[in-house]
Amino acid sequence: MLTLALACAATTVQAADVQSTGTQVARTGYSLQAEQQGQGPVTVVFESGFGQGAGVWTDTIAKLGADCTCITYARAGLGKSGTDGAPKTIDQHVQDLGAVIDALAPGRKVVLVGHSYGGLLATEFARQHPQRLRGLVLVDPATMGQRTAFLHADRERVLADDKALLTMLPPAMAEDYKLLIAQLDNAAVAPRSAPELPDVPVALLTATQVAADPFVFEETAQGKALWKGQHANLFAGVSRGMHKYYATGHNIHRENPKAVAEAIRFVAAD
Repeated sequence: MLTLALACAATTVQAADVQSTGTQVARTGYSLQAEQQGQGPVTVVFESGFGQGAGVWTDTIAKLGADCTCITYARAGLGKSGTDGAPKTIDQHVQDLGAVIDALAPGRKVVLVGHSYGGLLATEFARQHPQRLRGLVLVDPATMGQRTAFLHADRERVLADDKALLTMLPPAMAEDYKLLIAQLDNAAVAPRSAPELPDVPVALLTATQVAADPFVFEETAQGKALWKGQHANLFAGVSRGMHKYYATGHNIHRENPKAVAEAIRFVAAD
């Protein structure tokens, strides 16, 4: 869920970026800090949720052991990555992801793993650059159509959540969020009907936990039902893969890193 990930980001932003060495990937006006761990035969690239750094994948990477070469990075303005001061669109983030893959995995097909907003970016990258992928793992991903569905269900609550989150987020991240919701509100990104993904193995992991005291709409029973529907629609466009449900909160990779590691091995073995 996007706003739930934002709520987490508001309290944990940059705390997970603990790496001190790595590779700088040059972009126009800024550079991205990327890290590479391991020398396994399968190259895995991780895309984190909104406001979250590379360190959120530490437990998942540990579960993979020597099987993989793991690449993590922080998006512009997060952790040790630079910024040109301007909020980034979805397409600009997808381009940055491509630059990281080109720099650290040239000529290699990768398993791309994305969580929440990072899952939305991974999905869009897969559609645009299918030839770069060995497989795709989507960890409770955001979708292009979710905001339209949520606003239709409870507009007052969703807008109230937006207002509350914008008071919690650092100014630069608040501007990123404003730009993002403007894009998701745009009719051009209205819900797609069974959007097709490329013919690569896909693992989709969906969290099912409903909060006893919901902080945002997505944690309510109604929000969770709509979230599941968004994921079902997304998986309808998958030609081969698996869709599994987990009784966890939004951060499946933090609560059950073994499940994410198993999903990575599943798509890599296809």
